[in-house]
Formats: sequence, structure tokens, C-alpha cells
Amino acid sequence: MPTQSPDNVHYVFLDLSSRSSFSDTPDTSTMESFSSNRIALKCDTVTISTAKNIMSFPTPAIGIATGESVSLGLDLGMSTKSIALAGIITEQNITKQFSANDLPQSEVDPTDSSNTYTDSDGKRCTVFMTAQEVSQLIHSYVDSSFMQPNQNLNKLNILIPSRVGPNWTYHDETASGETITVGSKTSVEDAPLVPFNYGVRDKGASELDAKFSLPISSFPKPINTAVNITEGVAGFVRSFDTTLVGGQPFVEFNMQFEIAFASL
Repeated sequence: MPTQSPDNVHYVFLDLSSRSSFSDTPDTSTMESFSSNRIALKCDTVTISTAKNIMSFPTPAIGIATGESVSLGLDLGMSTKSIALAGIITEQNITKQFSANDLPQSEVDPTDSSNTYTDSDGKRCTVFMTAQEVSQLIHSYVDSSFMQPNQNLNKLNILIPSRVGPNWTYHDETASGETITVGSKTSVEDAPLVPFNYGVRDKGASELDAKFSLPISSFPKPINTAVNITEGVAGFVRSFDTTLVGGQPFVEFNMQFEIAFASL
């Protein structure tokens, strides 16, 4: 069902920049493919902030004549966008994908069903990490730069329920072309999921919301859980804070993600 998250548990995912370097075909239906070079987060709160940067100039003398002062705003089309995440990190499967034969395949018995490698050519491995080591993993990744694609966390996927599609009618298909039926009576729980972004509805006979503009992001169609298609927001992790409590199986975290078209 397109209304469910890919693993029925997580709705927020951090992507590594190396994720876009590998083709997910022909095994797009596998959970390993969806989770490759991606970390899932359990968020209690997601705070999205959009701050408009408009320069304001008080206009002299108008208040003398009218009894009401006036300021003029100069809109240069600039905004600062950020997302604050708070929640917990739990033990989870982490799947890493590299180039073929990068992993030390000679150290793994291919006949052992419990080995971590999920590809015969030694390019993808899946391991079950504790919450504490997932926390350490993210800290080490945040500490890297864009020059390390296997460490650089540069995209955030937040899945939200949606009824209305990119042409201001109710959704009728997923991102992969699967036909679905959504209407005004579709409950939030049954509504399909789309990745949050800043795209506007611009499909149909006219440009709709995108009139007089050249949109950078397209308004997303619902995800299809059987196909690995997501379009999150690009940017970088500004800060990542964790709290380790003795005897606690999970790790509390706070994260600041700043949206940016590209980070160099």
C-alpha cells in the first residue's frame, strides 16, 4: 500500500550523498535497496522554519502628512530554511553500499546465511547496530565534509500524508505510475505519503502556483513502497546533539538541518 512508510516504522530518513552514485535497479523492491546509505530516525517533533529575508526601509515624512508611518519592503527572493528534529535513535539495520568488490569479500563465507553481505559481488552489506553506535556513526558523518561522499549527510526525507496532487486535484497516481484513489473523505491515516519539499503545484493546463517562476523543486507524487523513489530536501546537518543515559536502550537526539541547494 502506498499509504504506508517503507518499513512501517520510520517516516524520517537521512541520506548520504553517495546514495545517488549507485543505481538501485534491478532490485528496487528490496528493503536493502531502499535503506542503502540511509539512516532512519524516530522523531517526536519536526520543526520546519522558513524565514523570509526582506530588507525593510522606513519612509521619511509620510507620517507627518498622514499620521501613519510607512515602511517599504525590498523583496529580493531570499529565505532561510531549516528543520529542527528531536526524538530517539534506536537499534536498527544499517545498509551501506559501495562499489563492487570494495568490501573484503574473502573474509565472508558466501554459504553462511548469517553473513552481512547481501550482494554476490561484495558491494552492499547490512548490519544490526546498537542505538549508541548509530549515534556515533551520525556524529562521525556530521564531522565530515562534502569531499567524503560515504560520510556526507546531504538530504533529509520527511514523509507526510497528502490528499492533493501537483495539479490541485486529488492524487491519482504514485511517483512510479501506480494508480491510486484519493478523495476529500480519505482520512489522514489512509492518505498516501509524500516527501516534504518546497515544491509548488504546477501541473495541468497552466503553470498554476508556479506562474511567473522557474521552480527548482517539483511538487511530489506519493511514494510507492515497492519502488525506491524519494525526493527529500537537500542541505547539511548544522548540529547534532545526543544524550546517553546509562541502562537506556535508546539515545535521545536533537538535530538542526539547514536546507541548501548545494554545499561545497
